[in-house]
Amino acid sequence: MSTGLRWLFLALVRLFYPSIRVENADRVPVAGPMLIVGNHPNGLLDPVVLRLALGRPVSFLAKSTLFGNAIGRLAMSAFEAIPVFRSKEADTSKNEDTFFRCVTHLSAAGVLALFPEGTSHSETRLLPLKTGAARIALQFGASSMPLTIVPMGLLYEDKETFRSAVSVTVGRPFTIEAFVAQHALDPKAAVAALTQRIADGLGECVLEADNGIVLKAILSVALWTSPDGGRDEAQLDLRARRLAEAFRRLQGDSPAAAEAVLRSVTDFQRLLQSVGIKTPLIWDGQAKPSAADVWRGLLTLVLLVPIALLGAMLAWVPYRVVKPVAVRLAGRETDVISTIKLLLGLLVLTLTYAFWIGLAFGLFGLGAALGMAVLGPATGFIALRWGERLDRRRLLLRSRWVRANRQDLIAAIAERRAELVRTVEQAVADEVDEA
Repeated sequence: MSTGLRWLFLALVRLFYPSIRVENADRVPVAGPMLIVGNHPNGLLDPVVLRLALGRPVSFLAKSTLFGNAIGRLAMSAFEAIPVFRSKEADTSKNEDTFFRCVTHLSAAGVLALFPEGTSHSETRLLPLKTGAARIALQFGASSMPLTIVPMGLLYEDKETFRSAVSVTVGRPFTIEAFVAQHALDPKAAVAALTQRIADGLGECVLEADNGIVLKAILSVALWTSPDGGRDEAQLDLRARRLAEAFRRLQGDSPAAAEAVLRSVTDFQRLLQSVGIKTPLIWDGQAKPSAADVWRGLLTLVLLVPIALLGAMLAWVPYRVVKPVAVRLAGRETDVISTIKLLLGLLVLTLTYAFWIGLAFGLFGLGAALGMAVLGPATGFIALRWGERLDRRRLLLRSRWVRANRQDLIAAIAERRAELVRTVEQAVADEVDEA
């Protein structure tokens, strides 16, 4: 049962985030033991995303309260999660067994994921790290077995939005021999030094900003000023982190210049929003769909209308109810909205299709019920993809219309974008020269 539950949950997370990009995947050791340390922006979905990104089993620590009922224990055991006990919730002396289980797992050449911030959050910067990851690593290192620590940065395009993307950046792996030697002489200093080394590693692969506005601006500028229009996603992520670092230095050295850069970005964003454009890249030669491409896509949409309508009739209302209910249940804990949406969506849609299967059985018998068991989820998925295709085709049609009828708008956007590129590149160049 655990295997089936794990497969289902992995499939659902992959459905929720269809694009999981991995930068520097070649840095990941092909064999363990390996300790992954990551930032923690998205609740229980973070370790699952890491598992999908790596394509291999990954155990992780989870707070003990998640093991407090049969369903929670089943879900945690499906991913070989290890309970960690916090002082507010349980007897912390039980963490001795937690450390033992972590060391045992690593000794079997396992992969263990930890989130040293200690809690999931929606902040745009890393929280101060706890020492647990360093203490587990050093306890394992005392056995004289080699251990590699691999920092990984998770960046969600929009973690609460169904069918959005995730970027996983693999930092530089490092070993712990020097810290183990120090631990033999001064355990406290070794733990502090290794915790700082982990923080430094995460700092190289996690995109940080002062607030959400600055973070979104940095991501937008990375896309808008990327030489290849953002087609190389790994380079786009790297460019965003470099821009963030340059912007932080600029804020420290010249707050007025930093404010001017941010103002240029927000002005450009307002220009795009005023005419309903999501990105300027489609207006400057980065994408020029042919008429055949546009009409071929529209024909596909038309042919799929009956199936998409059936899927929407069966599950559209329950599907739309999930988000507001999840937001309400999460309250201020915005970092768990997507986790709740995933679990609540699974429950609601399962009950929805169970209702239709039961109705089909009552009205037409077993054959109809079996048909509905296949037809319901299949048409629902087609309806979902139909909506995504419709959005893309609408954007392409708008692109062709603007190209044909609004040359003044194209020129204005191109001019403002060129100005933005000059402003950003000059600011970054000045910072590089001063550094």
